[in-house]
Amino acid sequence: RYSSVVGSSVAGDCIACGAGKYVDVAGSDDETDCIDCVAGQYVDVTGSDEASDCIDCVAGRYSTVVGSSSVAGCIACAAGTYVSVGGSDDASDCIDCVAGRYSSVVGSSLPSQCVECESGKYSSLLGSVSESNCIDCVAGKYVDVAGSDSSTDCIDCVAGTYVEAAGSDSSSDCIGCVAGRYSTVVGSAAGVNCIACTAG
Repeated sequence: RYSSVVGSSVAGDCIACGAGKYVDVAGSDDETDCIDCVAGQYVDVTGSDEASDCIDCVAGRYSTVVGSSSVAGCIACAAGTYVSVGGSDDASDCIDCVAGRYSSVVGSSLPSQCVECESGKYSSLLGSVSESNCIDCVAGKYVDVAGSDSSTDCIDCVAGTYVEAAGSDSSSDCIGCVAGRYSTVVGSAAGVNCIACTAG
């Protein structure tokens, strides 16, 4: 509290610092003695007397406002990002989901809230906001683990096999050439690459 009244005789002349501020010394004589809560924090009551009364924005949110007086000033990290600590003071504190993962929700507080692209797909994009950014492995290839972050993670079907569909998630999707035919092509995307054995 502070009081700018000279010769005050009543405690009621002492005025509470406003929400978003505190003063931690006795005998303050001006409103300017009230100290703003730092960015990343807020206090929604008047008369705070310690810096510790300022409350951190929760993980998943940040605030750039100095002297914030409401939790509403804490802004959710955008989709595709997260922040796992409280008291963040800038949007840049929100960390991109790594390649191979995405998050479509705002205010994520853990890296585990970034969802892996499913098997058969990959994404090289940082901060992806949608499953639609997960790209199918091309025909002739498969990937049997989730969270792949590059097209190079897609594995060729071995010679003698092929797969015509994109997005295959298992080596068992690779189909063997029928009896009487063979293929030397690795990563074959079509049965026509299976060549008939010659006569004789």
